[in-house]
Amino acid sequence: MTKPYSGHAPGHVRDTFGEAVEAFYHWNGTDPEPTVEFEVHYEPRQVSLSEACNLVWNVSDIMPGWMVDLLRGNELDLKASTYAAGARAMHRWIKERQLTKA
Repeated sequence: MTKPYSGHAPGHVRDTFGEAVEAFYHWNGTDPEPTVEFEVHYEPRQVSLSEACNLVWNVSDIMPGWMVDLLRGNELDLKASTYAAGARAMHRWIKERQLTKA
């Protein structure tokens, strides 16, 4: 997997996280964790939602409003509107869900 980005992330990384937010919004939390496509050295591969969160873990870019709305629509406690805040809230929810299934 690629190292997490910091500060400003490239467009394809932000797009991958956007796809992850959409998949997360439509996921019921009981089925297996969805995957989204991410290009590594121009080769597409599937990454889990958790891996997509890790990509933007330290990204300070502000998410578009639609992403913030979808995450808040799932009642996530966003501390800010950055990609990092969205990733951390989404990742926390996924981990909590996995613990309740175990």
